[in-house]
Amino acid sequence: MALRAIEERRMFSNFGPVNATFEEDMVARMFSGVGSCMTVCNATIGLMLAIQQAIGRRSTRPRYALMPSFTFAAAAQAALWCGLTPLLCEIDPVTWSACPQDEERLLALYGDDIAVVVPYATFGYDIDLMRYEAIMQRHKVPVVVDAAASLGTVSADGRGFGTGFKGTVVFSMHATKAFATGEAGVVYSNNQDRIHELRQMCNFGFGQARTATMPGLNGKLSEIGALLCQQRLNTFEETMIHRTAVMARYRAALPDLTFQPIQRGRQAHQFGVGLLPEGWGPHRSQFSAELTAAGIGNATYFSPHLAQQSYFVENAVFEDLSVTDDIAGRVISLPMFDTMTEADTDEVIAVVRQQMSAHTVSASMPAWSLPLDVTNAFRRHVAADQVH
Repeated sequence: MALRAIEERRMFSNFGPVNATFEEDMVARMFSGVGSCMTVCNATIGLMLAIQQAIGRRSTRPRYALMPSFTFAAAAQAALWCGLTPLLCEIDPVTWSACPQDEERLLALYGDDIAVVVPYATFGYDIDLMRYEAIMQRHKVPVVVDAAASLGTVSADGRGFGTGFKGTVVFSMHATKAFATGEAGVVYSNNQDRIHELRQMCNFGFGQARTATMPGLNGKLSEIGALLCQQRLNTFEETMIHRTAVMARYRAALPDLTFQPIQRGRQAHQFGVGLLPEGWGPHRSQFSAELTAAGIGNATYFSPHLAQQSYFVENAVFEDLSVTDDIAGRVISLPMFDTMTEADTDEVIAVVRQQMSAHTVSASMPAWSLPLDVTNAFRRHVAADQVH
């Protein structure tokens, strides 16, 4: 019926009525009715628009986008498309988000050459946005938050992540996210004028009727895409309850893995992401292969991190990133999906524990040469697609 209504209206894009309704519901349900948001066809386009809007028409001299190296390529690519050079900072060893001390060091070192700060809310983690409000005030630099996996994260105050933030926050609805629709994104800000301008930029920069008055591109979400978003929003609370339970099961049953700290609110989980024990970095690829052989889909977000990828080695600026190297070398993402049962989760846990135990008890020989009993292994492949 909803699809038929779109067909009868003959309006399939250009921020139509389905899209408008979804944006209103998104602000009401996810951001407590505070601020404004707009949809985009995907989060990478959202980052490009947000960064370009943030830097405005500034000097053409070399300028930087400060961001952590432990993030997806989309953030660095978006900065490059906006004419900026990614300036990669270290991460915190506990939260895996940008290290506050290294951010401050680079802000002091590069000063006005930093055009924008692009922190990453790592794996949906509730980073301190008050600190970034202070950075905007103190350093007079705009902040665009890459919150790709954060739809569903709730801060300690009970409000959705990003609520009230004066900068710009970009969320993804890619198929790998908790709020998955296939491909879409949302850009949020407490500054309604900013969202108004971004909407014009998203529509070819048309500040006047079919007349470009600012930088722009076509980043609009179709009405059918907006309908998928609306359907997802209608059932999303149940999704978050389920995913939170799966993650809690992983935490309790896999004490040898290191997870991000549990916060007072709620973290949106796209996967069960943890760190293998110290010293396991050189063995992770084989460990991952054994899980795959047992039918356990897994991935290594974000490894290699940006400073280890050939294109960014040539087109980004960075110094020593030893903490990032360590975290990226040990990270492992375990399966998580909406229909995952307790039995499914226990199958994953059993195989992971078996492989970790085999490695631990075989100090005198490669753990990977031991026989693997996969009789009861989890045979349902859950491919953790490495796409942001």
